[in-house]
Amino acid sequence: MTVKTEKIHCITIPTPFLVGPVNCYLIEGAVLTLVDTGPKTEEGLNVLKSRIKEIGYTMNDIEQIVLTHHHPDHVGLTASFPHAKVIGHKLNQLWLSRDRVFFEQYASYFKTFYMQHGLSENQLKVIERSSLGYLHFVDRTNVDIFISEGDTLPGLPHWQVVETPGHAQSHLFFIRDTDRMAIGGDVLLASVSSNALLEAPLDGEERPKTLLQYRDSLQKLKDLDIKELYTGHGEKIKEVAALVDKRLASQEERAKVIYGHLKEGPMTVNELGAKMFGRSHEKQPELTFSEVFGHLDLLVQDELVSEVNDGDFIYFKAK
Repeated sequence: MTVKTEKIHCITIPTPFLVGPVNCYLIEGAVLTLVDTGPKTEEGLNVLKSRIKEIGYTMNDIEQIVLTHHHPDHVGLTASFPHAKVIGHKLNQLWLSRDRVFFEQYASYFKTFYMQHGLSENQLKVIERSSLGYLHFVDRTNVDIFISEGDTLPGLPHWQVVETPGHAQSHLFFIRDTDRMAIGGDVLLASVSSNALLEAPLDGEERPKTLLQYRDSLQKLKDLDIKELYTGHGEKIKEVAALVDKRLASQEERAKVIYGHLKEGPMTVNELGAKMFGRSHEKQPELTFSEVFGHLDLLVQDELVSEVNDGDFIYFKAK
């Protein structure tokens, strides 16, 4: 299919998640491309079909799906496009194919990890239910083409691929070199700060320090001379550098608050989560745990905090 003028259409899909609706982007270029798909819900599928039809196409016309990252609100309907190649970071394959060994190792790693850091059996059950929810909102499929830092998007040679891990290890960012327009998934959002979600290490690798990665990814954005950033949720962003500075400063302020709590005495991540987030820590322990742990990684890097293992639990203490 040949399209004379390349256009970007924002398609906003409802989700059942607290983050709210997700933005997908239809690029009318030499190859008709959809960036992200929304979660696998009947409502989401109907809205996606309807919006694609309004623009002048059907699901069968989509030639390729490009994924910003593997989270269910972004990839759930990927298998709904019968003629589309699926393109994304290689780590998407482990999630989308539901690799059994990967899922088993992932669950085993985090069960031990969470218990070491003080989470209760009840909290572990809440996290397990949340993790199983991933399978409910994503159809099994495969990634056909892997892309990484420095590549261009197939069929869209002006779109550069930038790796931006932190919110997800699979996270990619795309920028059009002709006008510096970018599609950024969840790397930077206008109204909320993306959580640097913890992920289990792959075999033989160290645990990803996700907030430190995320801070590096945010710094990358400042160097890209972005004119406008189309986001995964909410409004597009024009003043990218200013917002990056705001997000980095906010992270440093939160780290100071955690450091203040640790000045009172050593605490587990679970104890810090309860202090920082109260009831939200009981309802969404996976998210609050990631938030606290990421800032602890930052404090450890700055040599303000150290880790102590008493044989039963791991504590953090202020130096």
